[in-house]
Amino acid sequence: MILLVVPNAKKENYTITLDEFSATQPNIYMALLGASLNQQGIATMMVDAEAEGSSNEELADLVTTVNPKLLGIICMGSNPSSSTMSMIGVKKFMKELKKRSLKTNTFLWGGHPTAMPGRSVLETGVDYVICGEGYSSIPKLYREGSKTRVIPPDPLVDLDTLPMIDWEELNPTIYRAHNWHCFGELDKRSPYGVIWTSFGCAYQCGFCCINNLFGKRTYRTRSMDKVVDEIGVLVLEYGVRQIKIVDELFVTKHPRIDEFCQLLEERKYDLNMWCFARTDSVDERILKRLKGVGMNWISYGFENLNQESLDNTGKNNKVSHYEDVIRMTRNAGMNICADFIVGLPEDSHESLEETYKFWLKHNFEFINLYPAFAFPGTPLFDKAIREGLMDYPKTWEGYSLFGSKCKPLATKHLTSAEVLEWRDLAYKYYHTNPKYLKMIEDKFGVGTKEYILKMFKRPLKRDIYG
Repeated sequence: MILLVVPNAKKENYTITLDEFSATQPNIYMALLGASLNQQGIATMMVDAEAEGSSNEELADLVTTVNPKLLGIICMGSNPSSSTMSMIGVKKFMKELKKRSLKTNTFLWGGHPTAMPGRSVLETGVDYVICGEGYSSIPKLYREGSKTRVIPPDPLVDLDTLPMIDWEELNPTIYRAHNWHCFGELDKRSPYGVIWTSFGCAYQCGFCCINNLFGKRTYRTRSMDKVVDEIGVLVLEYGVRQIKIVDELFVTKHPRIDEFCQLLEERKYDLNMWCFARTDSVDERILKRLKGVGMNWISYGFENLNQESLDNTGKNNKVSHYEDVIRMTRNAGMNICADFIVGLPEDSHESLEETYKFWLKHNFEFINLYPAFAFPGTPLFDKAIREGLMDYPKTWEGYSLFGSKCKPLATKHLTSAEVLEWRDLAYKYYHTNPKYLKMIEDKFGVGTKEYILKMFKRPLKRDIYG
């Protein structure tokens, strides 16, 4: 048997946001590996310590009890960038596991270890690092073993050959949607489902690590019939209404989005969904159609208002188009979760203040505000070290957005501490300013407004400026 586990790094990564304010998402990547292994005749057990709230000590005890032939440690969370953050939990778990008398062979899998296989072996002490998707190489390792510790990637699979994940084993009732996704109905965050429709991205943003796992820039899609059938399983068998489309780029100018809408229109489910989109990948027609099938929220990667910064990172958004995209989305009746990155190399105090004024002008329903991180495997990682904007990381705690040791990139004009302090203050000030709170109360009710105020009563602990 193969035992797949997700170690627990939530306490370090989410600190004071760990309780009612954080989401708990199914680990789709582990679930797909498990389903594929079962399909190939290999008995597989999965344990997500983060979702179940188990400690790494308890997880190590369970592994010892189960004593599988092969133990797979999943270093991948709800999005590609979380793979580096997950290393915190992986290292703690492996330290605990080494205290037990266990002869099971171990492998590490995920985007981060694929990008840094040698260092991952040294840091964790695993027997093997699986590079790439692993759908063929893991069964081969299980049956034949390997003479090399770093196992090279196998060919990328046809996504329609992958089976549906086992939602009975995952159990949607233990998961909880993002709080902003459920504004107006915060008591209905569970049950919760996450759906995937594609892997990778055809674009080449220098800060993005989505394609680390695949070894190249790629974008592969899954049949929309299979996607909507899986939504049907969640709705009809588990009563799920809250759904996230996990694709880093879901809305594209492509007939498959119309097909998605057509299939859902025929089923007439009552859904509350959200997805990601680029600002250059939407039009008013498709936005209105998506809204009609329950896509109530859309998360745009605006990233930055500095066109030079966007161009230098390969994002290629046109800032001049932002106003039209916001107008189209409002006309479609959708809520906007605006994603921004502060601290790209060209950012200064002046550019950050322009960004803040932009938020105030448009009064977005929510903002996800990230300081810039240079993730291993990305062009920005090499560039940042080369240009002296960061030192080569000795640990991975600095990549934890809500962690006390968070240390983002410096810019040409700002230190890491200045970037992070501005991020934390601006994030709080925006979500507690009177204009925003009035909009929230008018649209989602006084309960949601009071919940947001509660979110910001406790400051994050930051070593770098605290």
